[in-house]
Amino acid sequence: MSNCVVGRSRGAILFAEDLFVSALHATFLVKEGALFVRDETSASGVYVTVPGTEAIAPRTLFSAGLRLFRFSGRIEAPVNLPGQPIIYGAPMPLGQALYAVEEILVGGRAGRAVVSAATLLTIGQAHCDLSYPQDEGLAGRHCELSPTPTGAMLRDLSGGLGTYIRIPAGIERPLRPGDRVRIGQHVLQVEALG
Repeated sequence: MSNCVVGRSRGAILFAEDLFVSALHATFLVKEGALFVRDETSASGVYVTVPGTEAIAPRTLFSAGLRLFRFSGRIEAPVNLPGQPIIYGAPMPLGQALYAVEEILVGGRAGRAVVSAATLLTIGQAHCDLSYPQDEGLAGRHCELSPTPTGAMLRDLSGGLGTYIRIPAGIERPLRPGDRVRIGQHVLQVEALG
């Protein structure tokens, strides 16, 4: 087994000027001829490209272009309890679940959000549920989410620009040739050497 550590001040690969890289950020591991990456509980996370379509759980962070998003998961309607104030609002669509995607700004603040009962939510430069016409890192229709009973399916439509998901800390994620890993403001691409 062979390891390569990445960090701002510790490791074989150093990104000393990147404030989004933790002192010890990630480890690349080779086990039984396969390459893996592990987030070493970094503050800003390790993101890996989505290979086409990937199932995501509620509260998953993902990145498209220069933007960071969080998939909320299913939103349950509040229950009116006897003796408590009555909660008013728009009626829930019958037989449909509400879910949300919110943009996360620098510092963890919430940005734009979309709450939907639609079977598809899109993100991109134009004509999408979340559109960012000035973001040159986004494709016209960059990615889409389809809710499932346990989360959502995230589909990359970027034509090679990449949609990234944050991997859980401490979990070893397998990598394939062509995969890209975002650490801070740096993107590393996996290449197979013959």
